[in-house]
Amino acid sequence: MLILTLLGALAAFASLSMSGAQQIGPMDVVVGTGPDANAPALGWSDGLCYQHILHVRPGDTLTFNFGPHDVQKMSSASHLFSCDFTDAIPLAGVGESPYTYTVTEQDAIDSAIEGGIHFSCSVGAHCSGMQRLTVQVEQALAVELIEERTKLPTSDYLLGVSESECSLYQSGVEVEDSNFLEQNALQSVCTDPVLGNDGRYHVSCLSGPATLTPGGVMNSARIMHYPYPRDRRVVVGERTWEFVEGDPKPGTIEGVKPVPINQLYVHHLSGRVILGQGQEGVRRSEPDAPFPVPFGSLTGDEGDLMIFHIIDLREVDEWLECAECRCRDSTGTYLNVGGGDGQTGGVSCCTNCTALEGPTVDYRMRYNVSYSDISDDEPITNVQMLTTDISPVVGKSIEYDVPSFEFIKPENRKSNDPTNPDYYVQRLERVGAFRNIFKMEFFGKDYAGPETVRLLRCVGHLHIAALGMWIEDATTGEIICDGTGTYGTGSDDKGFLTAVNVESYETPLEFSADRQVRLIAEYDATTLHTGVMGMYFLFISSDVEVSRKEARLSFNVCRDNICDVNLLPTPPSTEVIADALACRDALPTSPACRFGGLCSCKDFVEHPDSTGCGGVFSSEMGDLPVNDMCALYCDDCPTGCEDELPNGPICSFGGICSCEDFVNAPESTGCGGIYSSEWGDSVVNEQCAKYCDACPKKSNLDVIKKEILEDLERELSQKCQFATDECEKMLTNLYTCGSGWAERTDKVDANVDSVVKKHGERLALKHSKLGSESLHRAAKEVGTIMPCDGDSISGTLGEAPTFTMEEDVNDSAPNSTAIAVGVLGGIAIAGLIILVVGKARGQKSDRQFDEGGKDDKDRSSSFAATRRETAYGDETGRFREGGLIDETETDHGV
Repeated sequence: MLILTLLGALAAFASLSMSGAQQIGPMDVVVGTGPDANAPALGWSDGLCYQHILHVRPGDTLTFNFGPHDVQKMSSASHLFSCDFTDAIPLAGVGESPYTYTVTEQDAIDSAIEGGIHFSCSVGAHCSGMQRLTVQVEQALAVELIEERTKLPTSDYLLGVSESECSLYQSGVEVEDSNFLEQNALQSVCTDPVLGNDGRYHVSCLSGPATLTPGGVMNSARIMHYPYPRDRRVVVGERTWEFVEGDPKPGTIEGVKPVPINQLYVHHLSGRVILGQGQEGVRRSEPDAPFPVPFGSLTGDEGDLMIFHIIDLREVDEWLECAECRCRDSTGTYLNVGGGDGQTGGVSCCTNCTALEGPTVDYRMRYNVSYSDISDDEPITNVQMLTTDISPVVGKSIEYDVPSFEFIKPENRKSNDPTNPDYYVQRLERVGAFRNIFKMEFFGKDYAGPETVRLLRCVGHLHIAALGMWIEDATTGEIICDGTGTYGTGSDDKGFLTAVNVESYETPLEFSADRQVRLIAEYDATTLHTGVMGMYFLFISSDVEVSRKEARLSFNVCRDNICDVNLLPTPPSTEVIADALACRDALPTSPACRFGGLCSCKDFVEHPDSTGCGGVFSSEMGDLPVNDMCALYCDDCPTGCEDELPNGPICSFGGICSCEDFVNAPESTGCGGIYSSEWGDSVVNEQCAKYCDACPKKSNLDVIKKEILEDLERELSQKCQFATDECEKMLTNLYTCGSGWAERTDKVDANVDSVVKKHGERLALKHSKLGSESLHRAAKEVGTIMPCDGDSISGTLGEAPTFTMEEDVNDSAPNSTAIAVGVLGGIAIAGLIILVVGKARGQKSDRQFDEGGKDDKDRSSSFAATRRETAYGDETGRFREGGLIDETETDHGV
């Protein structure tokens, strides 16, 4: 009977294998990928409304791709709804993208209690900006784990909706304009490029409509019409923008008129289709002007997403409170507590300023850009953006309040003499080495630019009441960047910040990255101002020259005959392994350090807001467990583990959930022994590791492979920013080595070989598309990769990748059906042998078709690589923590 059952299961599996693409076992869900293949993958960002992710099982993974954000696991649904980060678990900090979370059995239990597991972002007010996610985890029955999954988890989202519309969408109500691609991208139009007398192409565009009521607020993401070529990088010329109203003629940018400054307040913009600023950037060219030759800002990495935070001031009496997103009390009255304790304003309090429902206005951004191609004989030196923020001085992140003068702390006054006008000015200063104050791109990773900084431009972002922002030499007081503010005096802009001075250098200003600088921001404090910002965007030379050929945004990957082992990553050193296994403090890479300036565990533990080791650190974003941030400092490194028994099938189906009962049962030989049942023997210590004091140490093998994969990803990201010959060679070799067909030039480390076989092909194809993923939405699906013929890699400038579908090239090559039958035959024989011998020990599936996300059309080559891997791979126990695989030991064909 058992044999018939086994054969029946095998027949069912064969039917699944032959019927096409199926999903069995764990899945990876990429957050923010959209409802279908045509949707842009926007990742983890504020301004999006995330639908709940359903049908997730333990073992599935969630991948978060993000920019200036972090990933926090919230303690409950109520904490998520109120954006209360008390007891939240910090999973990944700013600059640590991508992050992959593995769903656990405990998550399934928590999900049943809390309606899901919950994630958010603690940076600024991003949580209030709808950057919240609920994932509902279901517990799968044992039989379901080997069946096709009929309900697959997806990560859908909406763009351009309000908080209330988002709540409806998440509850299952159909929301108007849910087809974001049609309602955003297709309603955003651009003129055809026109070559101007300056040698640049000029394009004018309109975004899709943003509809607001009087006093209405919008803080949401929009897909813009990308105004530059998608097949190559070009040099940005001048860019300007403004908001307009009216009904444009279909397919044109005509029929609209500019919106007055005092009608629509631009709180801030995020994105790089144009340089995102705020009200001070409207109709100004200086912040986004061309850089002096040979420097240039290159397109390709910015994507087509912009976040609009705009406020309609029509019919608003208290316009300043509305524009500053002042918080209200329970009666709806704006708070005016002088910037004391508690929250008084910011994005999290940005709600409609009136109850009026009309008349509505469709606002659109009009943006004008120019660009030029890189010349054949003169490369461009790419310009790199850096960012910094003044708010950590007062323990905030991005936004902060300016108290009215009587509440300003003495150390934050420009003068403490009441007779001096500067007594009414809040002056914040941040001093340190240039490299320690500035982050890469938009609050990305720590400074990694040239040791000698060549500064080209400084652009500030400030709010109403700002007097200015400056960067000066901390020793001499020499002004490096002057960001003095200018205010309107006309009928349509009086009282509004209309410009922040832009400091530009025709000849780059050179200085050491270790130069001590002082960042200064000053605000008028005669009255309270809330939710203000003080940021600087600096543009420096990256010292990386890019040629016309290297401006391509795609490669044609091919499969070579030789795998050059010397181009593969090397195994990590014993020091790296030891460091990876070591306990360390999480504080230096946490938001508390990046945005709050607290990077020393000594300072963190002894801070007035901390109750010390074993306690909590209280902040406006909630309480942080001190030991979670400073485990090593507090001598609280985790040493134990959890028992698997309560979450396993022995408990679910056998009813034995207590390790004490399990270990002492008549069928058990106790800790260190086995538990015998009709399903086979279970290792007691594996089920009750904590109870038996047998917690396993972190596997060196797992750490080694993780380090190799991360090192490979880092190297690809560094070498394949541009379409260099080095990148081209590396990708082709990686695909060749990953496919497993080619002859190797030398012996290869066993663990490197395992990682390359599992991930090489996928990573090579991923990195063959350079720049933002949004530029490759229309790329053809990758078919079978052809052998290299000497011409298929190079391509020409502007070519899109052309992957040839190889059909029936080799009639003798096994197809996926034949392989499936062969595999099943082997499994059947193995099953019979097991039954005869009586060995019923559970074995982990080697998941032969899980080759890192290969397309089903590559299954035959995927299986070939898998078969070779299992022939001498770690599934058979032959992989060592070190060691080599000799080419003579391997098998080259199916």
